[in-house]
Amino acid sequence: MRRSTQPKINNAKYMEIIKSLWDSGALGGMLTTIVTFLGQLSATNTQKFTSLLDALKSSQASDASVHDAAFARSVSDGGMWTRRAMLIMAFFMLGICPIIFAFCQNIPLAIETAEQSGGWLWGLIPEKEKFAVEYVKGFYLADVWKELMANLIAAYIGAGITRKAFKLGK
Repeated sequence: MRRSTQPKINNAKYMEIIKSLWDSGALGGMLTTIVTFLGQLSATNTQKFTSLLDALKSSQASDASVHDAAFARSVSDGGMWTRRAMLIMAFFMLGICPIIFAFCQNIPLAIETAEQSGGWLWGLIPEKEKFAVEYVKGFYLADVWKELMANLIAAYIGAGITRKAFKLGK
């Protein structure tokens, strides 16, 4: 069996020291000081948290009041008539013009086409463009106009939904 080289601690001696500190009130004073200190730290943290919440609340209230004032100041219709005019013009181009020009088949029209090729490997193979002009008779409805109409319809509907959401959020 191996013996420990550390001296034996006399528990009775330590218990006697703790009992004398308790009887004198020093140990109770130390514990009271520690508990009081921890309570003060907790109260300080609670006070800081409460003041932070109050600051956030007042900031949010001022942000909301500024937002409401900005909407009250605005007398704009939100671009409603501009959107409607764009939609009417696009509809005229896509819906009415093909019907009108269906009876006028002798309208000369030149369409420029462009074909791109090459441009691979980050520019090592150069890009080439070939332009051509084709002459047709009649009315030509470009894909750009179709995309414009689809985008205008989406923007018109989206603006209406957004406006309604803002009004409901009040």
